[in-house]
Amino acid sequence: MSQIKGMFVKDLEAGREIESAFLVFNLNRGRTNRGAVYLNVELGDNSGRVQGKVWDGAEALGEVLAEGLVDKVKGYVDSYRGSLQFVIRQAWPVAAEDVDWTDYLKASARPEAEMTAELWALVNSVADGDYRRLLSKIFSRPEVAEAFFMMPAAKSLHHAYLHGLLEHSLSVGQLALMTSTHYPKLNASLLIAGAVLHDLGKIWEFQRPPKSDYSTIGRLKGHLVMGCEYLGRVAEELPGLPPQKWELLHTLILSHNGEPGCGAPVRPQILDAIVLHHLDNIVAKIEAVDSFLENEGDDAGWSSYHRLFGSYFLRTPEFEPTLEEAPEPEKPIGAQEPANGDSPEQSAEGQEEELLSAGRLF
Repeated sequence: MSQIKGMFVKDLEAGREIESAFLVFNLNRGRTNRGAVYLNVELGDNSGRVQGKVWDGAEALGEVLAEGLVDKVKGYVDSYRGSLQFVIRQAWPVAAEDVDWTDYLKASARPEAEMTAELWALVNSVADGDYRRLLSKIFSRPEVAEAFFMMPAAKSLHHAYLHGLLEHSLSVGQLALMTSTHYPKLNASLLIAGAVLHDLGKIWEFQRPPKSDYSTIGRLKGHLVMGCEYLGRVAEELPGLPPQKWELLHTLILSHNGEPGCGAPVRPQILDAIVLHHLDNIVAKIEAVDSFLENEGDDAGWSSYHRLFGSYFLRTPEFEPTLEEAPEPEKPIGAQEPANGDSPEQSAEGQEEELLSAGRLF
């Protein structure tokens, strides 16, 4: 928490005088029955939101308070119709360099520095020198790294919080590394590079925090196209990078949504692209359902109805570990001791025929 922050919304109590910094989410003007101007202000931080009112000096404070900015406010907390209401008497703007956005917006539970270090470790693990150079050049650019490490990964469905894009891309990249180890036929360098860069275009598709909406260019083009455009420009700056390599990377990015109906210009057409599509889907859906259960789960563990998934969800119950010794596992059919002097092959064959006749083998 920054020193400028002060008190959080969750700690507000009726009847107290407060001086603290809050993010202005919404602001509009109204008039009383006598024609006097007043302000409705929605203030908030990462712990919640509170409705605010400016009755006195509304014209002057209206020049200070602004949507999307952090302001320091002074006033008192009142109770109105069962809800807290912040009556604002004074306000001062907070300099951008003094704002720690994690005080005001939901952020990843994982430390940014830890995830950044893991991302660079993943980049350095890429065996192909061309893909490693490409990744290093992209993430060494301050205008890319600053946004990539801060932005959410989505507007609402999954990883929709500060550092969410970094967390999501890192998770997909780490799964890509594990999957390529399990399936050696995959091109590990291509798959990891595609996993890390598949949502790069989102740093232009979305507005910068505290906004949580699409940019104009984001709506017109989409993050898949913008990611490929940027990748092409960087690739041209790397001498000796074979065109086929970044073209393959293009197809991973363009097809990672899977189907045209889901926003993909093309379907996955190489094995690595198919794998990336499913890994991306796994990471997104796990986080989406987990966060939904966390925010919407009842005492029995059930969530409310999720319109997008078309289902209710139950939090997996936790069981006490079994302390008893497990029974000896049954031996496979071919490993059982022969009976009546039969050979193992004869015994196994006989048992298989018996099971098959009883309808138990299949």
